[in-house]
Amino acid sequence: MKKCECYLIDWSGKNGKYIHISSGEIYDHQKHGALDCQRKVKEGLFNYGEYFNYCKFIPGDPKSNFPSATEKIETKKEIPLIKEGIPPISKRLFK
Repeated sequence: MKKCECYLIDWSGKNGKYIHISSGEIYDHQKHGALDCQRKVKEGLFNYGEYFNYCKFIPGDPKSNFPSATEKIETKKEIPLIKEGIPPISKRLFK
């Protein structure tokens, strides 16, 4: 039975290094098998029509479960360290 198995991969990885969820390792189709539908097309297991009918993780498709670029970018806001109170007084003032 032909089906989408892209849910077995964590697609939020960076630089194309996605995680094979059950093993926690970087997904490698040679080691973990052809799980993603794009790989299945490359290996002749799916044709393009089947890819578009079955796959639920098509990049760029608005109905897709594939994370968008904005979801993949982690926004890290730098919070300034503010200390309240009296600043330290230099010992030179007391000489």
